[in-house]
Amino acid sequence: MNRLKITCILILSTLFFLMWNTAEARFIKSDTLDIGDEAPQFVMRDLITNNAIFLRDYTGKTLREEWKKKKERHVVVLSFWATWCQPCKSEISILTKVAENYKNLKVKFFLVNTLERAEFTEDSVRIEYNNRNYSLPCLIDPSGRYASRYSIRGLPVLVVIDKFGIVKKINRGNHENFELELEQMINELLGETEFDNK
Repeated sequence: MNRLKITCILILSTLFFLMWNTAEARFIKSDTLDIGDEAPQFVMRDLITNNAIFLRDYTGKTLREEWKKKKERHVVVLSFWATWCQPCKSEISILTKVAENYKNLKVKFFLVNTLERAEFTEDSVRIEYNNRNYSLPCLIDPSGRYASRYSIRGLPVLVVIDKFGIVKKINRGNHENFELELEQMINELLGETEFDNK
C-alpha cells in the first residue's frame, strides 16, 4: 500500500513537472519576437513634436481607418536605443545616411528610445538627442512596455517590418556593414505586393 502511494505521488509529480515545463516553454516562445511574426502594434509619442505615432498608420494588414485614404503602406525600420548605449551612436549615424537614400520612398525610419537609466528624464533624452544632432523621428518608450513586446533585452536592436506588418529582420547588437544588407532588404520589400505576401 505504501509503495502504491509513493508510485502514484512520483507519477503525479512527473506529470505536473512535464506540464509545467511545457507551459513555461510556450510562454517563453510566445514572449520572444521572431522573424515572420506579426509586429506588435504600438502608439508612442514623438520626442520632438509630442504627436502620437501609430504603427498602423504605416504598416499592417489593415491601416487605421482615418488614415486609409490618405496613406499607403510603408516598410518600417525601428532602431531601439538609449543615451547610455555607445554602439547605438554609430548605428543611428549610419541609419541617418540610409534614410536619406529613401526619403522620397515608402519607408519610415524611427528611433525608439527605451531602457533609459532611472535618473534620465524625457527632457534629458531630448537634450542628448539635440546635442547629438539626430534627425530621425524619435519615439519614446519610457516604461519599456514596447521594448518588452519587441523582446528587447540589450541595445541596439534594429527591427525591419514589411508593408503588411510582418517582422522581416531583427539585428541584436552592433553588426558591421549592416547597412548593405538593410538596403538590399528594403529594396526587396518595397517591391512586395499584396499578392506576394499571401
